[in-house]
Amino acid sequence: MYSFNKRQKILRLISQWVTLYGRLVQMDPSALNLLEKLSDFVSKDPRLSNVLKDQLQDRRKIRTMENGNTNVTPHIKVRSCGSWFASIEDGVSNNAYVIRAQDKVPYEIYRSDYSCLSIMLPVNASVQEVMSFLAAKYGNKGDQILVKMNSAGERVCLKLDTTGVYTSLGVNERLFLCNAHELNTLAPHPDQLGPNIGTSEILDFISSKDLACQLTDYDWNLFNSIHQVELIHYIFGQQKFKNSTTANLERFIRRFNEVQYWVATEICLCHEIGKRAQLLKKFIKLAAHLKEQKNLNSFFAVMFGLSNTAVSRLTRTWERLPHKSRKLYCGFERLLDPSWNHRSYRLAIAKLSPPIIPFIPLFLKDVTFLHEGNRTLVENLINFEKMRMIAKTVQMIHCCRSQTYVPLSPSRIRPHSVLDDSSAVRISTCSEQSLTTRSAATTWAYIVQMKVIDNQKKLCQLSRDLESS
Repeated sequence: MYSFNKRQKILRLISQWVTLYGRLVQMDPSALNLLEKLSDFVSKDPRLSNVLKDQLQDRRKIRTMENGNTNVTPHIKVRSCGSWFASIEDGVSNNAYVIRAQDKVPYEIYRSDYSCLSIMLPVNASVQEVMSFLAAKYGNKGDQILVKMNSAGERVCLKLDTTGVYTSLGVNERLFLCNAHELNTLAPHPDQLGPNIGTSEILDFISSKDLACQLTDYDWNLFNSIHQVELIHYIFGQQKFKNSTTANLERFIRRFNEVQYWVATEICLCHEIGKRAQLLKKFIKLAAHLKEQKNLNSFFAVMFGLSNTAVSRLTRTWERLPHKSRKLYCGFERLLDPSWNHRSYRLAIAKLSPPIIPFIPLFLKDVTFLHEGNRTLVENLINFEKMRMIAKTVQMIHCCRSQTYVPLSPSRIRPHSVLDDSSAVRISTCSEQSLTTRSAATTWAYIVQMKVIDNQKKLCQLSRDLESS
């Protein structure tokens, strides 16, 4: 009986492990081998087989009830390792927005003359693999290097063993292929510099609430595509984990930066002070709606954009803001207060019920602090207390997604897949249409294809041109 109880606990542990990692386990040959051997062992013992079957069925029932379908009775047969995954209805895995480790993504690599080389490679391809593929397809010379450059012209030469370079690109960053002697003369592509004309006229036709709804729908799709384990891989270093990717997390971080620069860009490109004050008021109302919809990630992004130096220095513009809007903004500023370890924000989010889109940079800060502030090994033994603290923090991601999210704008266009070229064409076509009419489709196209200036020096110069003192 003692032996049976121990084996039962092991089965429960393995079942929870498979449920946590979901379909990611299926990509690991060693994990599949373990589950195959365990399935063979369990199938020889009727008692263990029934225990495992009950566990898997209970998990399937919970998943079914969460999806609102209470009339389905799951039937699971424990015969092979595939049965371990029968209880998994992983929303993350089935999300069309998810980028998986084995997926291929489009790499756009520019030469010094701005001609573009387009290739499709796995998301985790190394620089060495990228260079080899380019050499085979385009006949590139062996003395060329791959460079990552931002809109300010800052360059980083990538090492050959660097992986996942394309999905880790920041806002307006590009990959360039050049010879060593061309490195110092390399200049940003014109598209990296951002727009020269603002879109305040387009924003006039979109209400703040509709804009918040569309932003929240899009952000939720990106947030829901992040697997919890990506936070661990991101903090510990992706190179330590085989067959893994942090592309979904990196894409969500990029979106946060994109939204905050979008706010600053639009205000700094609005030349009429009256319209600029109206735009400022609109973004404050947008922040209010995002907070109401529990999209705290974009709420913080909008607030960071409003507190950008290039925006906050526009004194005459802020003076035209109605008292009610200024009071609302001051109230929101208190949530941004970083004192006492972001106490104001933590108290506010503790009062909310899921679904919630949390402020993801703070999650990363918390996990980084736990990782760097505690040793992984203590006297050559795993520091389980450190692992528990990290697990508790990461589990909050699951808590934020523990309730089903109901889209706020069901009538808008949804791309079938984040990697589907045809969907990108549809969005692009929609963007080219007139955006002077108020519709869900045009709003969706606008928020998906934001054009921003992420060069802080350029933003500050635009700001000084608007108000010199």
